[in-house]
Amino acid sequence: MKRIFLLSVAGLLMATEAMWAAGIKYDGTALTENTEFTRTECGTMGKKTMKETSGLACSRQTTGYLWAHGDENTGSNRKIVAVTAAGTLTMTVNLTTPGSDRDDWEDIATGVYNGKNYLFVGAIGDNDLQFKDQYYIYYFEEPAVSTGSKTITTGVICFGYPDNQAHNTETLMYDNIEQMLYIVDKVDDVCHLYKLPFRTDYSGVQTLTEVCALGNGTFSLANGGDISPDGQWMAIKNEKYVLLWERQGNESLSTTAQRRPVQVKAYEKEEQSESLAWLDANVFYTTSDSKKDTPIYRYTRGDAPTTPEDPEQPEQPEQPEQPVVAGVVLNEIFMSNTYSGYITDKDTTTIHAFYLAGEPMPTVDSCTVNAGTTWLQRGDSLLLTGADSTKAAYLLDVQAVEPREFTADSITLDGTETWIIGAYGFDDTKKWRWSKTDDDYSRERAGRTHLELFLPACDTVILYSMDKEREVRVYVNGKALGSKFKVLTKGSALAVQQTEAFMLTISSAQSSGDGGLKALRMIRNQETAIPSPSLVGEGRGEATKLLRNGQLFIIRDGRVFNAQGLEL
Repeated sequence: MKRIFLLSVAGLLMATEAMWAAGIKYDGTALTENTEFTRTECGTMGKKTMKETSGLACSRQTTGYLWAHGDENTGSNRKIVAVTAAGTLTMTVNLTTPGSDRDDWEDIATGVYNGKNYLFVGAIGDNDLQFKDQYYIYYFEEPAVSTGSKTITTGVICFGYPDNQAHNTETLMYDNIEQMLYIVDKVDDVCHLYKLPFRTDYSGVQTLTEVCALGNGTFSLANGGDISPDGQWMAIKNEKYVLLWERQGNESLSTTAQRRPVQVKAYEKEEQSESLAWLDANVFYTTSDSKKDTPIYRYTRGDAPTTPEDPEQPEQPEQPEQPVVAGVVLNEIFMSNTYSGYITDKDTTTIHAFYLAGEPMPTVDSCTVNAGTTWLQRGDSLLLTGADSTKAAYLLDVQAVEPREFTADSITLDGTETWIIGAYGFDDTKKWRWSKTDDDYSRERAGRTHLELFLPACDTVILYSMDKEREVRVYVNGKALGSKFKVLTKGSALAVQQTEAFMLTISSAQSSGDGGLKALRMIRNQETAIPSPSLVGEGRGEATKLLRNGQLFIIRDGRVFNAQGLEL
């Protein structure tokens, strides 16, 4: 009998799961399902990056990054982090919150106020219902994402609820249209929506205004939400469902919230999922509150029409006639900063690209695809449609790279350089290799391989290769320096004359063999810079003499001397 009882319970649980999958009832009626979104796993929130992620928001200051915080918010954990959509940690921001040391941070939101981008962090959780009027929203102007860490002192808003009772909440949202903060409580029965106008001059305890009830108990335990930056969509979720409310015209969100939502069909139950963040009106992300490495999911409205808010798409170059290939074949991705995006292996859908920190984030400039395939960039998604209507979605993981600090000393490369990107790998024998290897098929471009160096302002760069000669071309911010030339054993001098940090690209003609870049040296001397943009030092003990503005320079073995024999 006991076994029969257990089987009956298991059957009941299976039936319950089936009911969840079938849809949700809202105010007693089954909701319409929105089928426009597709779900892909785009990255991983590593437990070492942020353990138990409870808040997620898309950066508005530096597009392409997500802000996240965890459940532990005391001591050194009073911080938020910036990660790429693939989960790569880029920046840490430590928060100082005057007058409040509350932990239990439950959500983060982004928004625009008086023309500036803001971040809002909600210390709004209260599982034990003990705080009543000691709930806090920390706000501050959103910093640009860069590498490293910084500390920010926040503004603080303290608030309570209109019934003067304690409430547990995990959802904080901001509406750019009304410049209004919205909060949803987390209860087993009917969740309620509250609001508070955002201002930077509040003092004392503010009282929220109740807007309306959400659902009838079937949709309960709301644990995350966000409002799209254009104000069109409000999304609120629990572990089982994501519901969407669509704003009509210029109505207030209070009016929108009283309309029946629709259910996102593509959403799959995520245990302890507490985070949702809109990138734009067509893409949102979710992740879970877990002590383990946790997937980041991207939901993309793949069939959405292009709207006036979409960035203007660049003209795609005409492709030579070729047989139509079924499906979608993506061979190359060129970014607007001339960087060639790449995919680490054939089984992933994440495109990696890099740009110089402080510069505008690049967009996709062109793609090499099979005949009949079209592409569209929408936020950090690259959407492709084949001639046979096959669709594919790729995540653009675009990361900023800080340039190398200037030094007058030669730099011997050891594989730890964060400012060299795109090589096929480093080892003690081959150093930074330019030749193709089997474990990274995507970096070969028309039989050539390449790497990028992110360097500070300087007038001359000397490259030191390994024992074999290499035919290469060198580009500064995408512009070629002269014609093809050889990098010799003893080094080659390049007159780059850059007054600001720049990206130096080395493109090699080799597709096999050893060799690579073993060292380099930078020179700053505006008045005595090496003059030739395609200069080759012959090496092997030979000297090259150069004359510029009446001054004589000599290059020998990759070293630069003036006429008096003083090494520069």
